[in-house]
Amino acid sequence: MDIGLCTITNKDWPVETVLELAAKTGYDGVEIWGRKHVGVDSSGDDPDLDTCRNIASRASDLGLEIPVYGSYLRPGTTGFRDKLAAELEVAVVLNADLIRVWPGDQEYGDHTSTHWDNIVNDLSLAGQQAADRKLGVTVEKHEGTVTNRGEGARRLLETVDSPAVGLNWQPLFHLDGEDLLAEAELLAPMCNNIHLQATREQGGQRRCLLSDAYFDLPALLSVFDRSGFDGYLEVEFVDPTTDYETSVRAEHEYLAGIVP
Repeated sequence: MDIGLCTITNKDWPVETVLELAAKTGYDGVEIWGRKHVGVDSSGDDPDLDTCRNIASRASDLGLEIPVYGSYLRPGTTGFRDKLAAELEVAVVLNADLIRVWPGDQEYGDHTSTHWDNIVNDLSLAGQQAADRKLGVTVEKHEGTVTNRGEGARRLLETVDSPAVGLNWQPLFHLDGEDLLAEAELLAPMCNNIHLQATREQGGQRRCLLSDAYFDLPALLSVFDRSGFDGYLEVEFVDPTTDYETSVRAEHEYLAGIVP
């Protein structure tokens, strides 16, 4: 497993400065935030390809990989197909391996059958077009989407059934430690990326250092290791009460010590 830093961890710094800190700290790669860091100032804007070329060049100079482009494409929603080609081009220009997408805007169990079918069809198309560009797709596991529950994530990935499409797993804080372990056992074989963030208590809102998580992160990583996961563990958010550089270094040091 490799250790990555999501540039969304600092929305205020120029992306190049985040890259420099990641490289200096020892991260293997960075996930590029698909908003301000690629020149998107409002939801209707397209990313700036020259900015993306500069990011790719700087990352290469620093010895960093770009495993993921963190887009905000939403399969199953209006406008997805209009934006798909342009967002895939961003991932190509960044030399990313994966493009992150969000599966719809309805939660599993409260979704309509039409919305489900639209997500499946759009995600299948995304997988095909990504594969044509030698990219993969990683599907965000998040509240407000059909992957909010483990069963929804499992069913979606099995229905799409594409080698180009995997799950971007992350711990959702409404689950207790045992339920997170059970979910990891269920979903680990389907995952191609992992986002990491933590709170000190179940249901917490304020992020903390991963070493202070209420759940057993080393045990979770062991589950993924046994499943054969060899992708990136990416720090997505950091403790807002700690100096940013200190947090970034602490998270890397902790993960380097527990990665199986």
